[in-house]
Amino acid sequence: MNQENPTLTMIREFVALGRVEFDRPYTRKGYDHGQGKLTEGMTAPGPDGKPTEMNDLLLRLLEPRAPYFDRLALDALDSGVTQVVNLGAGYDDRSLRFRSPGVRFFELDLPHVIADKTRRLAATDFDTSAITLIEANLQTDSVGELLHAAGFDSSKPSLFLLEHVALFLESSAVRSLLASLAGQAANGSALALTAEVHPQGTDSAALLATVDEILFGGTSPLHTIMSRDTWMDVLKTAGWEVRDPTHVTAVDHFQVPLGGQSTQVQTQFLTATA
Repeated sequence: MNQENPTLTMIREFVALGRVEFDRPYTRKGYDHGQGKLTEGMTAPGPDGKPTEMNDLLLRLLEPRAPYFDRLALDALDSGVTQVVNLGAGYDDRSLRFRSPGVRFFELDLPHVIADKTRRLAATDFDTSAITLIEANLQTDSVGELLHAAGFDSSKPSLFLLEHVALFLESSAVRSLLASLAGQAANGSALALTAEVHPQGTDSAALLATVDEILFGGTSPLHTIMSRDTWMDVLKTAGWEVRDPTHVTAVDHFQVPLGGQSTQVQTQFLTATA
């Protein structure tokens, strides 16, 4: 039975629907309309059960992420990477748009998401033979073991994508996941992720509690927001080296009042190598 936080379900579906609005790149053998096919009949219901309406503000939050991760994926394929691992893939369509000879895509997500995506893919006429869907709870499962069982070759350079996922995991799970991925990463592999970042010196626990109360009324699905320095330490400890650690690529995500002042949370885009 699916007992997922309804807000998280809405966010996942909203992201998928929102991306239908964007022009996205695709490879010569890729499908340029994959996102539309994957989201047919999707409504992204909010807490009141009504479909979430697209608006410019929400689309502006989505728009910067897509080009960043698309470019990294295309660059990786151009460099000869033949394995792309998309963690918390949801209804992302890169495995369709970036379909390329000799490249396998591994997509991991919760069982009910994988079941629905399997059904949606089966309803299309796309060639999905190079896509491996894996049921996984990123909070608790050993991702390395799941990948190995699904045919992932840890001796080959790979690209690992963790887009808009880490903030929904407990910080301990983020640390375990990053270490597990590093253990599967051959030389030449890369990790790309979004990290929710608060100003240095901010109390992370107090910030998360405030976010829960003000933005979600006690039902927040957000669990990991840290300072940039903490993110750097977490990645280093897990076995990853951030590229250009002093260069910040980010978009403002939201603000909340904390300690008598407004605190800005950013979504920062990080790329690291094993």
